[in-house]
Amino acid sequence: MEALPDNWADIQPATVYLSITGLPVSFGSEQIKLGLKYDQKGKHLKAIEKGLVPPRGNLGLVASQESGYDLKSKVLGKGGDACSGLRLRRFHAKFIDGILYFPGLATEH
Repeated sequence: MEALPDNWADIQPATVYLSITGLPVSFGSEQIKLGLKYDQKGKHLKAIEKGLVPPRGNLGLVASQESGYDLKSKVLGKGGDACSGLRLRRFHAKFIDGILYFPGLATEH
């Protein structure tokens, strides 16, 4: 497996990448489009690299409250810091055969 890139433009759909914490991750084409549009600084990719973290005050992966999803990326910042001047977004993922898959669901917080 390839290392997880730090830029959405370098990510290919359906390719399995390995985070520095050893977590295999994959992305759908819709997720890549969302990343290119709303995460130019790669903060969500850094959160995915960091892996599971406590839910308060940390950049990383936390439990998702969305039905059918296991985890979501959590970034820190104030509005414009994190996601192109808009509200903070979370990218949701589910485990499929041991791989954390981000199909393209984003919510705002």
